[in-house]
Amino acid sequence: MQSSFAGPDFGVPIASSIKRVFVEMNDRDHEKDLDFLRQKRRALLEELHSDEHYENVEAIAFGSHDPFDVPVASCEACGRQRLQPRMSRVKDKPARWVMVCHCERKSKVIRKRPWETVLEWNAINLAGFNYQEMPLFGLSKLSPSDAHKRLTGIRRNLELRKNIIGLERNIGQRTRDTGEMEVPGKTFQERIEAYLGWCLWGLRLTKLAKNNSDQP
Repeated sequence: MQSSFAGPDFGVPIASSIKRVFVEMNDRDHEKDLDFLRQKRRALLEELHSDEHYENVEAIAFGSHDPFDVPVASCEACGRQRLQPRMSRVKDKPARWVMVCHCERKSKVIRKRPWETVLEWNAINLAGFNYQEMPLFGLSKLSPSDAHKRLTGIRRNLELRKNIIGLERNIGQRTRDTGEMEVPGKTFQERIEAYLGWCLWGLRLTKLAKNNSDQP
């Protein structure tokens, strides 16, 4: 005859203890990650607000032009000034874009935002735009060397601000319950990214202009 004695049930307490241990471990890992993010943010803020950084940045006011409105460089392959390359949607969900010229030349990388798409095109058609015509950063009266120097300082400023915003969004989203940090808006973050994209384009334009001016 089979015994009806099943013995003590240790399953529930053991499972509960294991779950509690995992929760505590996750909490410790979560706090450790937050501390790392906070320390990284503090270090970047110290550099951003340092005297040395401000000495290397000639301009903090970049201009009133909307950084999402990017002028389209003419195509180096065909040189058609009157027929601007067109932006073509290559994917709907999520939306992805590429620039295509009437001569069928295309930008090399598909981008998710229109302003990125134009900057990607401009990066492979540097001869189709003069850095002094950029409506940002006050370059119209600067030599290629001076403009390049100004943009180098601005680039570091924008990189710091972009990274700080990314960290603040991360920390803010992880600490919504405590309200430790307000989460910066996505539009503000994208605006800084757009300024940085312009700056990188300008650095390539000024480098090309420097090389051309150095040629006999």
